[in-house]
Amino acid sequence: MTARKKPLAEYVRKRDFSATPEPSDTPKTRKRSGPSGTLRYVVQKHRASRLHYDFRLEAGGVLASWAIPKGPILDPAEKRLAMHVEDHPYDYHDFEGIIPEGNYGAGDVIVWDAGTYTLAEGSDPVAEIANGKIKFILAGTKLGGMFTLVKIKKHDEGEQSEPWLLIKDHDRFVDPAFDVDAHPQSVVSGKTNDEIKADTLAAHWVSNRAAEPKAPVRKKRALRAVADVVPAEPIPHVATPMLATSVEEPFDDPEWLFEIKWDGYRALVTVAADSTVAAASRNGNDLLKKFPDLATIGDAFAELPVLVDGEACALDAEGVSSFERLNAGDPVTFVAFDLLYAGGRDLRELPLEERKAHLARIVHADGGVLVSDHIVGTGTALFALAKDRGLEGIVAKKRDAPYRSTRSRDWRKIKALRSQEFAVGGWTEPNAGRKGFGALLLGYYDGPVFRYAGSVGSGFDAKQLAAIAKILRAAECDRAPFANVPKTVTKAHFVEPRLVAQVRFTEWTRDGSLRHPVFLGLRDDKDARDVRREA
Repeated sequence: MTARKKPLAEYVRKRDFSATPEPSDTPKTRKRSGPSGTLRYVVQKHRASRLHYDFRLEAGGVLASWAIPKGPILDPAEKRLAMHVEDHPYDYHDFEGIIPEGNYGAGDVIVWDAGTYTLAEGSDPVAEIANGKIKFILAGTKLGGMFTLVKIKKHDEGEQSEPWLLIKDHDRFVDPAFDVDAHPQSVVSGKTNDEIKADTLAAHWVSNRAAEPKAPVRKKRALRAVADVVPAEPIPHVATPMLATSVEEPFDDPEWLFEIKWDGYRALVTVAADSTVAAASRNGNDLLKKFPDLATIGDAFAELPVLVDGEACALDAEGVSSFERLNAGDPVTFVAFDLLYAGGRDLRELPLEERKAHLARIVHADGGVLVSDHIVGTGTALFALAKDRGLEGIVAKKRDAPYRSTRSRDWRKIKALRSQEFAVGGWTEPNAGRKGFGALLLGYYDGPVFRYAGSVGSGFDAKQLAAIAKILRAAECDRAPFANVPKTVTKAHFVEPRLVAQVRFTEWTRDGSLRHPVFLGLRDDKDARDVRREA
């Protein structure tokens, strides 16, 4: 992208960062595969001396910004005045809180809309803006489709700000009835400006802030909230994390938010005031012994101490987690999805959406911790994406739910599992009082070779266990049909592959076995010799 000398100079000149919680003047330039890649945009509803909407497009590592007094539109027949103002730091894209009195732009701010954009013309947004016109396509929560920002002549040559027009182009997103006032909530916290103003956990400094010595930039952003004026509550001991109830189908509901289901080790992470990290597994084991990488994540948090719920994951280059990579020793990333304690307060009784918004505010983007993002209302679309990307599934969470250390229907998990047929080559003896058999030994043909694909022991009812066991025992043979004979915990018995089972699973492991298989039923419409491993 086109370089600009000191693009944030005017932004810095107008602000005192010892007295405002706004992001500082350090731009977060993001590396991209090419100049035409997807970029971020945000619209912040800013109630200062006058209410307006700050429209910001990522460009050249910062946010090019326009103030729109009446807010965005979805009607090509309307054109909105947009005053081009100073560039803002990239970190401003998720700023939501209060700018104190006496500071430039004093007032309350919410993230009214956010998403990504691509250029409809040109390849460099910096160059397009410099030329006085930028045409782009938005993909957000409230706004979508093609828009144009175009520079116009000043009414008065002495006018300081630079007037532009925001124009909605004709496409399927056109909505002449769209009214910004009918959508007052933040897409991050769900709060209105009034609710942010009244929120004690919102990003704002309390009265004794000016007396404190200046801290380094990263630590200066700490959201001190009520801990400065109210004695801190003790960090709660949480022995068991909140668990999700399994459901079969995704759903849409505006009262719910939806996240990707991460495939790793559940972790309750406590970071003390000195950045010392403790990480406990779901059953209370010390995860630092298994994943020493987690010991270094303390500096990722701008506010300490904290208690965070999340998942220890091994991510590939595209951010996809894999339990197999995690066990293979790949680098570990802590994916945080809930905040239980911060600012000297036990937050578990707050609505989930408030906890997540506060979590997003206190995690440094470059600190080795990934905050699990979410969408509101549209679970079916996210589930389809999860299936398409080969992800484990999604988790649905009620937006106003408190945190409870139990399995709850306020959190629901929907797995995006794969399914195919497998030939049955044997079974294992049952244990723990189970009747019939323990698990079916599954395989598929690779040419003339019958290869072992793993075992399935879940998904059966008592009737199926008895019926299938009767068939298998009548067909038992002495020789294992598998080219790679499996090692089993209980005694294995073998049959010639004739039965075909339909099995659902999450993925193939590196050694060619099924992960999380579930028995769906037997099939009589396919010959066992025709069973192959599906791509």
